[in-house]
Amino acid sequence: MSTNTHSFNAQVKNGKIEIPVEYQDEIRNAEMVQIVILKPSPNKKRFSPTGIIAHLTANPIQIKYFQPLTREEAII
Repeated sequence: MSTNTHSFNAQVKNGKIEIPVEYQDEIRNAEMVQIVILKPSPNKKRFSPTGIIAHLTANPIQIKYFQPLTREEAII
């Protein structure tokens, strides 16, 4: 079975996917198609433009009973 792969973004209206005009004939004449649904994640975390290190420095993760190393301990 040969596979032609096409990727496109489609509008969903009333639960129906609108197939772009350029693919409609191909789908209409197809015996079988494979559908993959990819939804954008609305809650994706964004890090500051300066990077994750700047973000973590400004918002350190709190860990119970954490004791930072002293300068002497860090040098060892």
